[in-house]
Amino acid sequence: MALSISVVIPVLNEQEYINPVISHLRRLDQTVEIIVVDGDSSGSTVSLMSDSSVTKVITAKGRGVQLSAGAALAKGDILLMLHADTLLPENAFEAIREILADGTIWGAFRLGVASASGLYRIIERIVDLRCTVFKRPYGDQAIFILRGTLDEIGGLPTIPLMEDVELVRRLNNAGYRFGLLKERVITSSRRWQRDGILIRTLQNWLLLIRYLTGADPNYLASKYQ
Repeated sequence: MALSISVVIPVLNEQEYINPVISHLRRLDQTVEIIVVDGDSSGSTVSLMSDSSVTKVITAKGRGVQLSAGAALAKGDILLMLHADTLLPENAFEAIREILADGTIWGAFRLGVASASGLYRIIERIVDLRCTVFKRPYGDQAIFILRGTLDEIGGLPTIPLMEDVELVRRLNNAGYRFGLLKERVITSSRRWQRDGILIRTLQNWLLLIRYLTGADPNYLASKYQ
């Protein structure tokens, strides 16, 4: 029997993206469980969802908190964490099941950015190198993990920012086998376009360095836009 998959999508003011990403997931596989966790107490995103089969959750703001709330409800053997502005490749679920059947415990897709600019191709190759050499994917690459392993490491870090960095660090420190799929997700370039590629990249690196050197993730979250 194929492993079941739960997709958890943390959202905050993602009214533009939520229905398209859910429709895309349903087109890829009707059987996957989809859980959308809204960090807005008014439920401004989940209230606009048109697919009644999706599980809706409203919780405190912060991706780690939201992902943890969604994971607590998930019934799947595999947990896939997906950003609302990211689309999976056509064979995403088959690729995940195949790589996990081969002894891999957790993994991610390669990054793809929704822009024709050659600068984004450079960013994509740098991310490929980081994941290949250091086994460090980030949340915009749709990280997935066997549910049993997630339970073994104590669940998802309930921090408002850098939850993906902390999760990856715990998995690497524990020695769990990582797999980088050849397929790419397609994620929105909106933050790079808004801030400029160089400025956004430098801001991301600065946030990462500050977190890894002990900065409070709550403080960092207050500075992240």
